[in-house]
Amino acid sequence: MDAGARTKLSAFTHGLFLLAAVALIPGLLNLIPNASLAAILLVTGYNLTKPKLFRNMWQLGWKQFSPFLLTIIVILATDLLVGVSIGLLLSIIRNNFKAEYNIIKTVKDGRESYLIRLNSNVTFLNKVKLRDALDDSFLTIDGSHCNFIDYDILEIISEYDQKARDRDISVELIGIERVNVSAIH
Repeated sequence: MDAGARTKLSAFTHGLFLLAAVALIPGLLNLIPNASLAAILLVTGYNLTKPKLFRNMWQLGWKQFSPFLLTIIVILATDLLVGVSIGLLLSIIRNNFKAEYNIIKTVKDGRESYLIRLNSNVTFLNKVKLRDALDDSFLTIDGSHCNFIDYDILEIISEYDQKARDRDISVELIGIERVNVSAIH
């Protein structure tokens, strides 16, 4: 972010440079003091977890905040892989994600219209499939039958709703809370 990178290509290029450095000059990388690497990780971690993120998660309620907080505590107590695994396991145990959503296509006045009806529990595990479904000219997303919608899903829908106006896509949200995407990223 500090260098002005804004696209996925820039993140990919950064990853390639890191991979090349690890592959081609590992001896030189070993000369970097661990204290310097720790300082960089602390600053990066702080920038990724701004207090605004914690406030936003708290405002979404205990169902969203508790797995978020537990994952962070386990990451800090053990390591990243164990913490993320525990968070994922908790999410799978807490949420039934068998029937994520249904897509119903209708044609009215020669114009295709799609209704995406979210079922009882929609979690981040449904993120990719839902993102792929959000590409039609007129779209209604109905979340009125949901017991639980994961924050990642709310974020995708809100981001899509913001960008849809630029692409002349009409979006109607029913029973879905819009979240402030720009406040987190």
